[in-house]
Amino acid sequence: MRLALAVLLLLLSVAPSMALGSYEVVEETYADPFSVDISSMPSFSELPVDNPDDGINWVKVPLPEPCVNGVGEKTFIMVRKGSSNNLLIFFEGGGACADYKTCKPMLCTDFETCSPLFGIGSVVALESKFCFLSAYYRGGIFDVKRTENPFRDWTIVFVPYNTGDLHMGNSVVKYFYKGNTKTIYHIGYVNAVVAMRWIKESREFDKVVVAGSSAGGYATLLHGYTAWKIFGKPVTVINDAGPGIEPDKDSKFQLDEILKRWGAMQNIPPDAQSYFEGRDPTYVIEYLLDKCEDCYYGLFEDQKDLIIGSIFDAYYPWQFKARLLKVTGEIREDNERFCRFMPSDYQHTAITGGLLYPLQKDRFYYEKIDGYRLYEWVNEVMNGNCVDLVE
Repeated sequence: MRLALAVLLLLLSVAPSMALGSYEVVEETYADPFSVDISSMPSFSELPVDNPDDGINWVKVPLPEPCVNGVGEKTFIMVRKGSSNNLLIFFEGGGACADYKTCKPMLCTDFETCSPLFGIGSVVALESKFCFLSAYYRGGIFDVKRTENPFRDWTIVFVPYNTGDLHMGNSVVKYFYKGNTKTIYHIGYVNAVVAMRWIKESREFDKVVVAGSSAGGYATLLHGYTAWKIFGKPVTVINDAGPGIEPDKDSKFQLDEILKRWGAMQNIPPDAQSYFEGRDPTYVIEYLLDKCEDCYYGLFEDQKDLIIGSIFDAYYPWQFKARLLKVTGEIREDNERFCRFMPSDYQHTAITGGLLYPLQKDRFYYEKIDGYRLYEWVNEVMNGNCVDLVE
């Protein structure tokens, strides 16, 4: 199964890519998330404390206006209230999109978003369904029945991904294709900040961890810093397969262009932008670590990740590996509060069980390098021991 998937992904990755289609910005700045009224959101104190022994039990918490999903409809976060005074904020992954065809979700619910009828988009969803998410996310860090889970008794805030913009956007964009149009709300930044503001006002937490997988991993490049500012205390970041490597010139997802379409640059502090100007966005990790002397940043990534490295970044696996190790090695050399867990594999994601979970063993508990299982490495990073593990 794993070999067949690897071959399929490699064939897709070497297919010729076309330039992104045309677009028009409808709203350059959708909203100021720090000014959104959160008083209509439920009181955290009234939520039930979850018993981990019977598995995770999610509670749906609606986000207030003007927070919406990618198609402009109401959206929400999921919350699991733990018994300890520690907080995990998790950003969901699921691809990215920046034109009419790529913004065709794999999980689409109506004719407009499912167009064009032929072809596959590059984003999983532009609408989130609580019934699906609450049933699906039960592996890895969410498998609270396992006593070895470092987050077993933590409060978890789950930020669904339905805006196609790596949780970084703040613009409304109209895309065009053969006389057809679709309007996408790339406002993931707004939803993320509002969610963090709400949980910050709910309680003073002892520890704060920011994590995300794939597109959600990319989100941590920005929201590690955002969380540090909002919570006013050191944070630990666990980035699962969102490495921030600059795509090859043959990729349609050129970061300068897609960040412009999403209105993301306005959300990145100007002095942070200089850290990755003309080089890989991965280097923005150094901005957080320079600003916060007690913050830690752990990056999990498969060295030959076919989803990120080949499909999105348009590298051959060995090219992606070389660039990944070079960039992250330079960051590690300059700062020991950054560390890596990097298997020599072609897979994608791990902390929620892995892309193929439950068809394979839960990678969070079984992936191992130099005697450390992944969950043990995460625990070490959270406790200030940033062990660097490259297979």
